[in-house]
Amino acid sequence: MPEYGAAARRYAQAVLDMAKGAGTLDQWKADLDTLNNLFGNAETVSILEDPKLTHANETKIIDDLFAAEKVSPMAMNFLRLLAQRRRLSLLPRIVEVFGEMYNKEKGIVIAYVTTAIPLDEAHQKRVADQLAKRTGKTVVIRANTDPSILGGIITHIGDELIDASVATRLSELAEKLT
Repeated sequence: MPEYGAAARRYAQAVLDMAKGAGTLDQWKADLDTLNNLFGNAETVSILEDPKLTHANETKIIDDLFAAEKVSPMAMNFLRLLAQRRRLSLLPRIVEVFGEMYNKEKGIVIAYVTTAIPLDEAHQKRVADQLAKRTGKTVVIRANTDPSILGGIITHIGDELIDASVATRLSELAEKLT
């Protein structure tokens, strides 16, 4: 399995390098998301990677699936290359790795935020703005709820943990009192 991760990373890096060189980074991000939505499932992969499928039929299936979609010719060629090399099963991981590289290139970090109750959009924006001030980067919030924290907020950004939950504060207070 590790070799699949390395292969996906190499494909993602190649696409990133090509996209940066051509100034089409945002277009590639959108195209890869579209490709993944259409071809990133096991059923489609098994059809396109069937050894009995001829190259002409493979190309026809890909073209038919893209009839209503708008992606760049380069992205179409990339998909055809993956199918031809029987590497289409790597597409979801390639898209994931490319997304990480894209975020790094654009100065975007993902903040996993846990609260006791769901945050509305206004609160999410306030949290994102505060975290952006702290990190100096654009912050995208991935919100989660966990009533066991009682209140407050727990935030994970990369390796950093910011635990400002009521449950943790009560636990710390209990330790000090004993």
